[in-house]
Amino acid sequence: MITNPTLPLSTPVKAVNIGAELFADALRAQGIETVQLQWRPPPPEVLRHQLALTQLLAGSHAKHIAAANVRATETLLAADPWWIDMKPAIEVVPGLKKNMILKSGPPLSWEKSCPTQQNGVVNGILHEGLAASADEATALIRSGKVEVASANDYAIVGPGAGILTPSMIVNVVEDRSTGKRGFCAPFEGPNQGGLCGWGTYSPEIRAFLHELNDTIGPLLSRVLRAEGGIAIRPIITRGVEMGDETHTRQDAEGLILINRLLFLLMKHAPDASPARGACVDFLEKTERFFHPVGMASAMATAQSLKNIPASTVVTALCGNGVEYGIKISALGDRWFTAPSPQLTGMYLASDAKPGDTLPWIGDSSVLESIGLGGFAAAASPAVARLLGRTFAEAVAQSRELAEICLAANRNFLVPALDYTGSPSGIDILKVLSTGILPAIHGGMISRTGLRVGAGVARVPFACFASAFETYVNQPTQSL
Repeated sequence: MITNPTLPLSTPVKAVNIGAELFADALRAQGIETVQLQWRPPPPEVLRHQLALTQLLAGSHAKHIAAANVRATETLLAADPWWIDMKPAIEVVPGLKKNMILKSGPPLSWEKSCPTQQNGVVNGILHEGLAASADEATALIRSGKVEVASANDYAIVGPGAGILTPSMIVNVVEDRSTGKRGFCAPFEGPNQGGLCGWGTYSPEIRAFLHELNDTIGPLLSRVLRAEGGIAIRPIITRGVEMGDETHTRQDAEGLILINRLLFLLMKHAPDASPARGACVDFLEKTERFFHPVGMASAMATAQSLKNIPASTVVTALCGNGVEYGIKISALGDRWFTAPSPQLTGMYLASDAKPGDTLPWIGDSSVLESIGLGGFAAAASPAVARLLGRTFAEAVAQSRELAEICLAANRNFLVPALDYTGSPSGIDILKVLSTGILPAIHGGMISRTGLRVGAGVARVPFACFASAFETYVNQPTQSL
């Protein structure tokens, strides 16, 4: 029992303030030591779901959800992606048809698609020889004779516009823990984004794509198969320790992979053939060579996470310049979309303006779904500077995003986080309970299909709210 609850007048007063900081400022002005608690009530959209979320986590299905997410976490951490081949997409992508053109983001009607993707799809049709003019290509689309589909639905990552045609070469990456595969077209040498990334087309792009098919792809395929593939996880592990967050920056990872490839070219193609020379030239001229391989690796991992009953982990994150969409494990290939967010960051040109850039377009944020990119922001001071931010802000971002993830990824240890693994495995239930939205790094694309800067965006809350509402209304056996 407290017999004397009063304090002597000489006892220093210390205060904790919750809410408006002006009260804390007033106390400090009087010489009173004051701690300002940084807390705000959850926004209305978060509060709307709190009752349903509480009931779900307190109900009989909570243990099944927890067990499912443990399984998802184990699958994520055990992922072992290997780059095993380079082949035309039609030869290796299940379900792809000769009259299909794939593009980034969730499915969207032709009429609603942004001009960058419309132009890219038309150019893809021209590249395949399915039409002789843009008007003829558009007529084929409107008639349904050419199908336009989401690349993500075929386990393909389409950065930017994400244009992928049946004849185009893709990197093939396999998660050897599960056998699941992911695919991504290589960057187009001196053309950089080219047809796949920016939807542009020219005689130079056409010639390079044919060289990939006829010369570069076959030799690199032979080298990869002769070697049994190249393990990608160890390269990302080293890259994250060396300043890459693997989305906006892959400098270290690219050097490690190219060094390995040059050795293998000498080993498996010892003769100084024109094909080997073309491969070396391709490696030298392709900026960010590692990026498509890294994205395909993330996709293979994401495929391994799909269709785990009751799991609330996110398995897809991508946009098409109009809508942004997510998928979650328990709900398979169902999309949950909202208007695509705008990126903020640094522009490459002094005359570029926010109105010049598309909202988020591209599938590259699959990297964030496995704990890289925005989630590994603390790994890369260079990316923080590129985005116009301080490194302290980058570290804070990674720490904040840990609040919505299932685990720290032991494969991606971040020095600035005291070698804690990057936060990985986005859980929609944690997003709903905290209101913290995934941060995604990426390139800013102009409305004419040019890369004009680099930035960061937040995935719309509405995507998670829609997924949650569908999830809780599923038949109980799916939970």
